[in-house]
Amino acid sequence: MTKHYDIIHTEDTQGFHIVCSTTWEDTPPQDMFDASVEDIGEIHRKIDNGTYEWFAVRVEAYQQGILLGTDFLGCCLYEKRADFISDAYYEDMVYNAIKEAKRNLAIIFNRQGELA
Repeated sequence: MTKHYDIIHTEDTQGFHIVCSTTWEDTPPQDMFDASVEDIGEIHRKIDNGTYEWFAVRVEAYQQGILLGTDFLGCCLYEKRADFISDAYYEDMVYNAIKEAKRNLAIIFNRQGELA
């Protein structure tokens, strides 16, 4: 099944256009929390009544409109999806997407010489 992603943030950094988008999460919260979470029912109620949002995140790194790097994170629980941008997880995901993009650019440029 194809998931629809909604863009929640874009920025330009280190020569890349970064797009952060979210989609629904299909893994139930009880499968993701350990025994230290005492009231998983309360988390479910807060998700159901809109107090919390339960979602997955995708961060993409583009150059000249070409997707070169991506990072994914599932099972995110925040009051609002936009709150994710101020979290260290977002910074890590941008770093990972850019790292993959740079690696892919290196592959492209190294192989380009083979075509000459």
